[in-house]
Amino acid sequence: MVNAPSIETPLRPLGLGEVLDRAVNLCVKYFVPLTLIFLVYAIPLGVLQYFALPHDFSKYITLMTAAMQGKTSDEAEMTRQLNESNGLSPWFGVVYLLLFFGYPLPLAAMIAATAGFYLHQPLSFGQAYGVALSRWGHLIGVNIMYGFAGGFLYFIIILLVFILGLGVALLYSASSAAGIAVGVILGTIFLIVTLGFVVVAMLAWQISMVSCVVEKLNLAVAFMKGISRVFTGIGLRRSLLVGCAYGAILLGIQMVAGFGELVVIGLLKSDLAGTVYITLVSVATAAFTTAFITIFYFDLRVREEGLDLQLAAQAAQASAIPSV
Repeated sequence: MVNAPSIETPLRPLGLGEVLDRAVNLCVKYFVPLTLIFLVYAIPLGVLQYFALPHDFSKYITLMTAAMQGKTSDEAEMTRQLNESNGLSPWFGVVYLLLFFGYPLPLAAMIAATAGFYLHQPLSFGQAYGVALSRWGHLIGVNIMYGFAGGFLYFIIILLVFILGLGVALLYSASSAAGIAVGVILGTIFLIVTLGFVVVAMLAWQISMVSCVVEKLNLAVAFMKGISRVFTGIGLRRSLLVGCAYGAILLGIQMVAGFGELVVIGLLKSDLAGTVYITLVSVATAAFTTAFITIFYFDLRVREEGLDLQLAAQAAQASAIPSV
């Protein structure tokens, strides 16, 4: 897709504001086709989530609201009513299976369509899912590889925390003031470094997924490309900046979605209305988040690999070949 020489490339190094601006503009211009691509997945997921949630979730909202307003003082009655509500259902297992095995398919279709629109090579609904089907297994493999890598790194982090804690404890036993000071300094540094690493690692996973779809890489190469593109050179500096912005965007979306769901359920007294609201929010934001990461992927390749120059050279070479 990205190697076709006939495109009129819009690629050049972008600032963070330009990445955001292009993502918003692309989503507005192609909102309908991108939304239709994701609806195929979002609707069955919303149905499964509705059955997976407690059937009387609205009762929780009503009781909490009454308690905050001081209208309910009988704690035993509140406990009894809450216990009557159903807990987590077996449907949660199906939801998690769909998230792990199903989500890569619409994500790949969204990436393929977004990259096509961005490079002036629009794909139809069927073409986007055709690309997605060819990459589906590789993307699941990428997820598994990141899962194993994440588990290993989690073990390393726990081990480091234990070693640092032991060292601070020994220092504290010798001098309480020095132990507290060193503990605060090391704890702050460790927290900042860990958060920065998590932000960049999140982007590495996203870039691996985009690389796998756009460049048609196998799972191992896509895994390594994602890591190398965001953890080395200018990619690391860019990823820290863009990752913080992207994380803030995701946090804002989650806060709006969560608060809005509570409001909808509280006003309408309907769990179904809350599920519909969450589904609509996920559909409305999927196009933007996919466009943001895809455009950032192209920006990384422009800065690190000169992709804009490569495509311009291919286009110039193609135009110089006489037609038969």
